[in-house]
Amino acid sequence: MTYRNILISISLLFLMPFLGLANDDDEVDVKDLPIKERIFVGGNLGLQISNINTSVVVSPMVGFRFTNRISAGVNLTYQYYRDRGWGNLAGFTSVTHIYGGSVFARYRITRQFFAHAEYEALNLDSQMAWQLNTPGTSGRFWEQNYFLGGGYRAPLGPRANLNLMLLYNFNNNSVVYFQNPIFRLGVDVRL
Repeated sequence: MTYRNILISISLLFLMPFLGLANDDDEVDVKDLPIKERIFVGGNLGLQISNINTSVVVSPMVGFRFTNRISAGVNLTYQYYRDRGWGNLAGFTSVTHIYGGSVFARYRITRQFFAHAEYEALNLDSQMAWQLNTPGTSGRFWEQNYFLGGGYRAPLGPRANLNLMLLYNFNNNSVVYFQNPIFRLGVDVRL
């Protein structure tokens, strides 16, 4: 992660309030709602199947709307990962389980667009570090990822939304995420 990327990210975060000048006057102020109606749940599901590897991701989420524009929450993550060519060894198959969690914050720019920041910690098997030539790790280890990006919220009903996000991972040495940006598809439902 370079200082230039950090500076750009911080500058964008400070500019967010000025970008969200859309008319939301007809929206009910969440501060007037009961606590239960300010909570939302949902998450992400992922599936990747190829000749070489299989990955299944389940990531439930719970969040809270502090204001009409600011919300935050936590995710839990579980990933099943099977690789048939681990370490470039022909005929060798390895299976591992990745688990962890994250905390996130969102700033709604307009009714549809939002900024998203997230810190994620994942527990990985040391086999994955060996695969990417990072020896010296035994057992399991923690990987920390820092995401910043934005998303589009499409209503699915009066209480449900489909979220499409494009996030940049500032951990350039990630073992789990091989490329930037990262595309996520998720759903959230207000209680």
